[in-house]
Amino acid sequence: MIIYHIKLPKNQDLEAFVTFMREEYFPAVDKGSTRVGQITDLHLLERENEFEGDEVSHEFLWQIGWSGQPTGKAHVEDAAVARKLTTFQADIKRLGSYRQVADWQVVK
Repeated sequence: MIIYHIKLPKNQDLEAFVTFMREEYFPAVDKGSTRVGQITDLHLLERENEFEGDEVSHEFLWQIGWSGQPTGKAHVEDAAVARKLTTFQADIKRLGSYRQVADWQVVK
């Protein structure tokens, strides 16, 4: 999986950003096979305040399920959607490519 850290400026509308990512950006991401791999799923995780006075409400992790070489990335061919992402003035940093090495779940 590939993980990005996203930080929005404080003046940006969080709900508008989340709605845009869910309804416009994620559907526009190319999910077909490429020479380096294929996207298998997309997740946007909003950071929560962990204690009183903690102010992290404009931070997200973007997790991209990826099957392929660790150099892969999400690609949007729709220029209008790509441009709209820039209007949020988000600081988007790739944290890296990770592979799952352990897992645990409650058995129901």
